[in-house]
Amino acid sequence: MSAAVLTARPRRKPLISFWSLVTIGAVLLFLALMIYPLLRLLISGGMGGRSGGASFLGMYADIFTKRYYYETIVNSLVVSLLASLGATVLGLPLGYLVSRYNIPGKLLIRAAIVLTFVSPPFIGAYAWILLLGRNGVVTGWLSSLGVQTPSIYGFGGLLLVLTLQALPFVFLMVGAGMKTIDQSVEDAAINLGRTPFQVLLTVILPLIVPAVSTGVLLVFVNSFSDFGTPMIISGNYRVLATLIYTEFNSENGSNPTVASALSVVLLVVTIGVLFIQRAFARRHSHGQETVRPLAGRALHGFRRFAATAYVYAVVLACGLPLLTIVVSSFLKTQGPLLVGEFTLEGYTNAARLGQSLFNTIVFSAVSTVLCLVAGSLVAYVIVRRRDRLAKLVDVLSMVPFAVAGVVIGIATSVAFGGPPFFLGGTAIILIMVYFIRRLPYSIRSVSGMLGQIGTQTEEASISLGVPPGRTFLRITVPMVSPAILAGAVLTFATVAREFNSTVMLYSGATRTIPVEVFAQVLQGNFGAASVVGTVLIVVSIVPITLLFWLMGKDEEILV
Repeated sequence: MSAAVLTARPRRKPLISFWSLVTIGAVLLFLALMIYPLLRLLISGGMGGRSGGASFLGMYADIFTKRYYYETIVNSLVVSLLASLGATVLGLPLGYLVSRYNIPGKLLIRAAIVLTFVSPPFIGAYAWILLLGRNGVVTGWLSSLGVQTPSIYGFGGLLLVLTLQALPFVFLMVGAGMKTIDQSVEDAAINLGRTPFQVLLTVILPLIVPAVSTGVLLVFVNSFSDFGTPMIISGNYRVLATLIYTEFNSENGSNPTVASALSVVLLVVTIGVLFIQRAFARRHSHGQETVRPLAGRALHGFRRFAATAYVYAVVLACGLPLLTIVVSSFLKTQGPLLVGEFTLEGYTNAARLGQSLFNTIVFSAVSTVLCLVAGSLVAYVIVRRRDRLAKLVDVLSMVPFAVAGVVIGIATSVAFGGPPFFLGGTAIILIMVYFIRRLPYSIRSVSGMLGQIGTQTEEASISLGVPPGRTFLRITVPMVSPAILAGAVLTFATVAREFNSTVMLYSGATRTIPVEVFAQVLQGNFGAASVVGTVLIVVSIVPITLLFWLMGKDEEILV
């Protein structure tokens, strides 16, 4: 047999294809870093009460029959539902007016909303204390006029902060929903004799109901699972997330078993709400196709003045905390008080800022690279493959969206913090959590763009003998590189501000900027907290700003 004939023999196909290996690897990844910790959490939550002898059902019976526990759960539900209602009442008109009418300074408005969205959630609570606390700027000014203001601590302050910091979710989803409505729908309603207001009530609002419901879901889940905000400002008003933290890390005697059981309750509520919202959105989805998006409308006279005043009032309320933090970072401090004197001492004396900043950047960068690689591969599996295993990957990739940070933090601590892994307090365990929590950002970004690209080029490459893996690197990755970059930037920004899971897992050596801000606030060092908080705001916002500037993206990339 000649050498030419030997050369012409076809290459033997591998027993298992490259993308089959990737699919199996993706399933194992989610099972190991998400499902396994959650199962360990569930088991830990049923292993016994304070005495160590209660049964699985007895533990949860105690939670729902002892007033201390069930009252806390009710408190969380009440404040989260009211925050969702408040954010909808304020955010729905805001999103509609900015999307539809000639409000001046739309770029400024959208930038302010984006800044609020990507800033750490508990920053708002701390800023409102500077404004309306016992020694707050606004409180002192009103007091000099003889006006006494109610305390910012407690239920009222918590509801205010949760509403304003979650309002951007509704704003962004309303804007995204408005872009899915075709102009022909409105034209048809007007031709049938409907007034503009009737068109809004009977045509536009029903069409954006799924988008609005998604925004409400995000507000509820974030409010229900937020730990930092109520820890700072809720006073004696107990909520579930703070109770979980105190049971897990109490200096007077922690009880991880109770914390695990309460975490399971929080998890069940958030996942239950997710399923309810998906069923609601599916029922109210109209599946319209947009050829010509809704055209802008012009307001004149008093109507334009009133709409503009409303928009800027709400945006100012949302953005005021960030401005307060930045300004106060340059003010002189006397103990917990801020003095109206400009200084840079806060930055020069921030002894622990360097280490926490270094940790934040390194952890965020490593997590982002991991998300970039894994997210691109998983997105390809979800979009290009049609087998059952790929569908399972798609389902598993949505789980991190429904799991609160405080829950995954405790679950990961239970699963990997002790034997046989002993990763508690290490950089590895933090990067693991950041990676699995933010992986969906890369998956969603890449899969969205990949779904709009045909397969002809990839098929041609494979037919010419290029292996699937090499085809993915040489053909697919360059085509979806804008989406990969967008997902990476968003991942970095959100990891840098991650607090709820970090606070359950960090040690002194792995302290990050959000943890440092929180520690300074609890110690009453408001000046130092403002300095570190300003750095955190910059670290969170700069990547998003560069993304918008370099790639021409708008705020839709955030949803």
